Amino acid sequence: MRIPIVVFALLTILPACQSGYQPADLQGNWQAVAITEEGTPLAVDPSQIELQFTPADRYTYRSTLNYREAGSFYVDGTYLFTRDTLNQASTEKAVEILKLVNDTLQLKMMDGDKERLLTMVKQ
Repeated sequence: MRIPIVVFALLTILPACQSGYQPADLQGNWQAVAITEEGTPLAVDPSQIELQFTPADRYTYRSTLNYREAGSFYVDGTYLFTRDTLNQASTEKAVEILKLVNDTLQLKMMDGDKERLLTMVKQ
């Protein structure tokens, strides 16, 4: 009787321990290919949105309207945390990593009460 309970416990605990990402998983240059808000594509040129992650846990971000950020980052489970050091009034930001495979990164963020999804490909 105990063996099935132990097996069940291992099957539920092990995936939880293995979920999440490491900073090394993000390293490289990423180019946006799509950005949606509440499932509707935004009227912006995704080619203007880029993210770069370095092995030293640093990032740079470029977006529309000549917006830029740079600073440090860390990953905790499925969340990416960034701290911009270019903009004086910046605070730590968090976005959820929905998908991260060899060449695709999908981030979920909130703009007020609206969900935005940013899909990027590795360069």
